[in-house]
Amino acid sequence: MEISVTNETGSSLDCRAALAHWYSDELGRIEPGDRLMLTLWHDDKTGVLNLMNATDDRMPVEAIWCASDSARARLDLPMTAGKEAATLRFSCRTGDGSGLNCVSTDG
Repeated sequence: MEISVTNETGSSLDCRAALAHWYSDELGRIEPGDRLMLTLWHDDKTGVLNLMNATDDRMPVEAIWCASDSARARLDLPMTAGKEAATLRFSCRTGDGSGLNCVSTDG
């Protein structure tokens, strides 16, 4: 599953994955107007999403979030059994006093 996160804010965002067993992994920094692309592997029998490390170990993902200096937002990932979309697109925005929101743009 390909995941795309676009930064539509005026500041840089750092994105991280919360992994099983209380670890986290840096996914990347997104400058304003740029996009972060990453690949997760979805187990359609269990719904588990996995990030693969440098030695191809499966690291179960519990959450992905992106944060600016002043706010943080969690991406709503589909963690369900069955077939999932091959690509998920998210857009991170600020405004209306609601802080940072990263929402799916796939409809």
